[in-house]
Amino acid sequence: MSRFDGRVVMVTGGATGIGFAIVEELLSEGGAVVLTGHDAVQIRDAAAQLGQQRVVTVAADVRDQAALHHAVQVAVDQWGRLDGLVCAAGIQIPGTVGTMLEADWQQVLDVNLTGAFRAVKAALPALSLAGGAIVLLASVQAHLGKRNGVAYVAAKGALVALTRAMALDHAESGIRVNSVSPGVVDTPLLRQAASRVAGADQVEALVAGWAQAQPLGSARGRPCMPRDVARAVLFLLSDEAHYISGADVAVDGGLGAKLAL
Repeated sequence: MSRFDGRVVMVTGGATGIGFAIVEELLSEGGAVVLTGHDAVQIRDAAAQLGQQRVVTVAADVRDQAALHHAVQVAVDQWGRLDGLVCAAGIQIPGTVGTMLEADWQQVLDVNLTGAFRAVKAALPALSLAGGAIVLLASVQAHLGKRNGVAYVAAKGALVALTRAMALDHAESGIRVNSVSPGVVDTPLLRQAASRVAGADQVEALVAGWAQAQPLGSARGRPCMPRDVARAVLFLLSDEAHYISGADVAVDGGLGAKLAL
């Protein structure tokens, strides 16, 4: 038997990047998945790539509480249960406190932080019945500052703190809550960030340079890939991690261990 045979997991932001890799890994290990996202085209493309009967796609923006409740209900109606939730939806808008518009600040926190709060709120009743697991996608930037990214850094740092608080609040319901903090991962979001600071012909070189800053990236000659993060997420969702809660797992190739001098 695979680790997720008979298990049902909802993944927000599941149509691209790390979220999509998590969906792929869950399906490969026998799980059933409710994939949510805000972009109808991305959701349709994801469904076409997956071509699986054990996945349903739901258009649900994490800024819409009712849509998230609906996505959970889809899981319960389709499979009768919900065993896990992964909050992978996220956006980046660059800026400092001095340069960033308050509306952009609010948008980043609304998606990255409050979006996770809403998803957990929607999923809690069903997860409590199954004694399920929650994984929030944080970032190495929750622990290490980055220039010109004040809202993203703040939101990801708050996600790690939220993880600890929820792990305490919901332990008696048998729910485990953990977070994963990726480093430099080759995703569309990373490439968007690279394109903001480099010309189109320089994006590949810039992404490669960022990857080389991670000790394992330099040693292995490649960046961290979405599947590398997905495998850590699946471990935390699985029974193998049945006594782990309130933890943050770094998948950063040793970046957080490095002193930059």
